[in-house]
Amino acid sequence: MRKVAEHIYERGRRGMLYVRRRIPNAVRLAYPLKQTHITTSLGTSDLRDGKVRARVELQRIDAEFERKKQQCDLRSASMAPRNVATLTDDELQSAGRFWAREVLLNDEKRRQEGLDDEDFDELGAQLTAQRAELGRLLAQGKTTRMFPALHSFLFLCGMNYEPEPAEANRAGYLFTRAVVEALDHQLVRQSGGVLHTDVVAPETPHPLSVVKGVGDTKAAGTGVSPAWDEIFELWREFVPDRPKSTAIASQTPWRDLQRFVKEQGTVDPGDVTPVQMTEFVQSMHSRGLAVYTINERISKIRAIYKIAVGKHKLKLNPAADTLGFKESGVQSRVKKRLPFSESELSIIFGSPVFVEHKRSSGQAAEASYWLPILMYYTGARPEELAGLTLEDIRWYPGDRWYLNIVDSFADDDLELFGASSVPKSHERTVKNAPSVRAVPVAQELIDLGLLRYVDWVKERGSVVLFPSLKKDWHGKLSGSFSKFFGRYKVHIGITDKRKVLYSFRHNMKDFLEQSQFPSKYLKRFLGHASGDGEVTDGYGSGLPLEIMFEHFSRIRFPVISAKSWQPGVGPVRF
Repeated sequence: MRKVAEHIYERGRRGMLYVRRRIPNAVRLAYPLKQTHITTSLGTSDLRDGKVRARVELQRIDAEFERKKQQCDLRSASMAPRNVATLTDDELQSAGRFWAREVLLNDEKRRQEGLDDEDFDELGAQLTAQRAELGRLLAQGKTTRMFPALHSFLFLCGMNYEPEPAEANRAGYLFTRAVVEALDHQLVRQSGGVLHTDVVAPETPHPLSVVKGVGDTKAAGTGVSPAWDEIFELWREFVPDRPKSTAIASQTPWRDLQRFVKEQGTVDPGDVTPVQMTEFVQSMHSRGLAVYTINERISKIRAIYKIAVGKHKLKLNPAADTLGFKESGVQSRVKKRLPFSESELSIIFGSPVFVEHKRSSGQAAEASYWLPILMYYTGARPEELAGLTLEDIRWYPGDRWYLNIVDSFADDDLELFGASSVPKSHERTVKNAPSVRAVPVAQELIDLGLLRYVDWVKERGSVVLFPSLKKDWHGKLSGSFSKFFGRYKVHIGITDKRKVLYSFRHNMKDFLEQSQFPSKYLKRFLGHASGDGEVTDGYGSGLPLEIMFEHFSRIRFPVISAKSWQPGVGPVRF
């Protein structure tokens, strides 16, 4: 399936449209074990008509999620019964109707599945005996004997019903009446009569949802303060198809906060206070987390709460005014990433990977050679390069080439039939809107054999530049290679922890500034916001490429010692 609009996908040769929604974690238990999405045909291939139909279908799916959520909430609440001393007649009668409906539904199912002669006769005798015994108790007013059955039923529903003796007699009477009525309906079926459950026992709310003071309590999980997972899922669903790595990055501090406040006796996210947030910040600092990490975690928690408040699930954002830490200028300069020096560049590109054609013994394969070189000559992020398709390397008039850095989505149907498509393994989204851009390809990359490598990959049936790369647990294609490069640079003698794979981007920033690249274009070249505002930055593909090429041609890259690309000849040893 190919995504064509928010929640709308296209499938098949006729381009039929479908609505596809991921099932929130909060209601996942209400669906089959392996089902993760709801997919429904819109019955049209016209996108305009499809969008109209999709709005109706999405409303239906949202309503279904809400019903499922209530079911899950009630199921959770049933695991922690609440003490109840008094129930009104209406509440008891509603509970009786709920019980009777469940009995009749099970009776109907059993009959539909079939009864042999022995089972049929046994069921008939059982129903007749129960009707006679309970009918006599009801007629004599001795229904207190039925109270234990009512108590057990309500306990399973999430209530520990402990009334005074007088109320127990009243409750037993009303419950016995409901049981007898259900038995009468079953006996009608036993005699061959036609009886529809929905007619004689219409759908009735769960007892927890009608009993005041129980169904709306926080501890029951069905009211004021939703659970931690529910609030996180609300944040995650707010942005459709949020990348897995982004979700994990926010889930880590969210769970850390949950563990911290739980130790203080706070159960729900809605009960967290600003004071607890400050204490949480101090605890992170005492554990030795970096200032940048602490501040980033506060920002992520604040954003999750903001969505919950905006969606009216919580009343307050306890992290709204939480303060982090601020480093001194000296500390900031000491810890920041640095570009590689010319001598370090010589060490890197003069090492076995680049002059002896050795490769990582892991999954990186030819990416061992190309990712550092591409980063050096383009300044692009590792993940942007790791996810490139062959179609993203494009020709421009004047015998020039550029990288088209965009989101890439898999098309299940094209992949199935072997047509040109991004495989599921390499589906990815770029960091943000300004990251969508065109990056000129330096002549040095062509000289090193980039186009020859593209042909080599194409001959082997791949449509992506680095087919051997696989996503790690965070969903990153470049994750495994980044770890390899970290070990490799130390092996060849570069031990400064401020010199990392991202240092190539810092090198490119220096090259751009030295060539007097206009500030506005410099930011967009690196995939940053230009500063002209959200609307302008949203049009990353609309940069004047001709002017970009003109400025880019002024860069004078330090000559590197890497040899022209050849397929790897064996693993690098270290």
